[in-house]
Amino acid sequence: MRTLSIKFKGLGKMLLLLALASLMFFSCSKTPEKPKLTITSDTLIFKGNETHSLFVTTNSSKPHDFYVDYPYLWVYANPSYGKIDKDETVEIKLTSFFEDSSIIKEGLLYVVCSYDEKAVTLIGLPEGCNLHVVPDTLLFPLDIDSVIMRIGNYDNTAMDYSITASSDFVSFSPASGRVPKMKSTDITVSIDRTSLLSEPNPKLFVTIGNKVDTVLIIPERKLKLPNDVVDAEYTKATDLLVYVSSDSKLNIYHPENRTLSSVALSYKPTCVSVSPDGTKAAVGHNKHVTYVDLTAETVLTVNEVSCDALDIVLTDNSWTYVFPRHDQWERIRCLNVSTELALETLHTGNHIYAGTKAKLHPSGKFIYGAESSYDMEKYDIQEGTARYLYQAPSYSYRIDGDLWFKENGERLFTRSGTVVKSNEDQSIDMVEVGEIALESSYTRIAWLDHLELKNEVYMVLEGGYVEYDNQIPNPPYIYVYNSEDLTYKTKIRTEDFHLNTEYGPITQAAEPCFVFAHSNGTQLYVITKTDIPKKDVVWTIETIDR
Repeated sequence: MRTLSIKFKGLGKMLLLLALASLMFFSCSKTPEKPKLTITSDTLIFKGNETHSLFVTTNSSKPHDFYVDYPYLWVYANPSYGKIDKDETVEIKLTSFFEDSSIIKEGLLYVVCSYDEKAVTLIGLPEGCNLHVVPDTLLFPLDIDSVIMRIGNYDNTAMDYSITASSDFVSFSPASGRVPKMKSTDITVSIDRTSLLSEPNPKLFVTIGNKVDTVLIIPERKLKLPNDVVDAEYTKATDLLVYVSSDSKLNIYHPENRTLSSVALSYKPTCVSVSPDGTKAAVGHNKHVTYVDLTAETVLTVNEVSCDALDIVLTDNSWTYVFPRHDQWERIRCLNVSTELALETLHTGNHIYAGTKAKLHPSGKFIYGAESSYDMEKYDIQEGTARYLYQAPSYSYRIDGDLWFKENGERLFTRSGTVVKSNEDQSIDMVEVGEIALESSYTRIAWLDHLELKNEVYMVLEGGYVEYDNQIPNPPYIYVYNSEDLTYKTKIRTEDFHLNTEYGPITQAAEPCFVFAHSNGTQLYVITKTDIPKKDVVWTIETIDR
């Protein structure tokens, strides 16, 4: 028993030593507390031009540099940098200079050290300024129909307020109340967006004491689309804007009541064409064509074709012409889509080059095709199956792969800006008559529409390309030119996008892709888009009053 007792005593001493060693280890390995700055106030209010002192101390065991970060022109710090040591107090004098300003100032100042920083809210009240703050504008981005309006009170007494509106389509709550001294009150403001679009400048009137502040209501007036836009056309005959989207839909926009409807398609669309009378549409796919009644909003027929459709042209008599996307020397696929199992025929005469973009001449007799940089061709379609006629005067001007007609069909506008005649007399057909002076020799036209009523052409210009073929967004303008003498008239900026993102609210330019003019000349319809960071592209239709 004696021997056993000695062993337990030795073990106890060993456990005690291990415990002490462990305690010393954890005590030595514990991370020291990070030093901190301390300031005497986190809010400073300046009434007129005056000086306030901010006292700063630290618990750091070593001296460190500090500086004052204040990006405001109405306040100055002295000193704005220096050293601070433990148990030392540094006095920073902050002086306001408002000069003739009568606007309340507000911002943040930071005292920064290598191990810590402290923020100070600065409020500047110039002499004679209103001691309450009401915003000048309230912005309602797409899909946002309610926002918060904040009324701030910088006085030492409470303020009573009341609100009225210039429009029945603007509501707010609460409509009246009291803002406590040195506090703020939030008002929820809502709009009936659809109804409000008919009122150009709705306003709120905020009454505080004997002063009335006017707040401008700015709703984004674009219509957000539920899908993307692969191709689009507009018909002046029935005032319908038709576009196809990658979710296999043909979409119909009715401008008079700003409504959208859609027709489901069996295949993914690549292009669309609307008949001149505005009642039908033909949708091109890879190996198929869908024929749609735009009035009944139903699919009439679906027919097979032997190519992937890059472009498509539809006539009033249901004849459809499909232009191939791939291969090299190719032929136009021609078929009458009024019935199922329509017989496909190939155009006669010379081959065309895959990638040709085409437009129907307003007479309905011919199609013109833009093949490449210098090649443009004409096809006769009066007998149904297209017949190759002839090429434009060879290499005399640039075309650059797309074209658009004047409403009366007497002129063609090409993607390069070259303008040529259109005539049944081959000797003067496709002869150059002028050129639209674009912003640079590298600029190309992305889309164009003509309005005879005003002798104007409306254009979207391409943004171009940079290194590695990265495309630059189209400039956010609709360019307006005289269609007779081709002189520049004006440019109209598209409405910006105001977006709420994970990085906060941002404003981005709207990139126009298509522009169409209403037949009476009062409105332009513009399809625009923008990229939201880390999200999908947002597409819209914007109506511009002319």
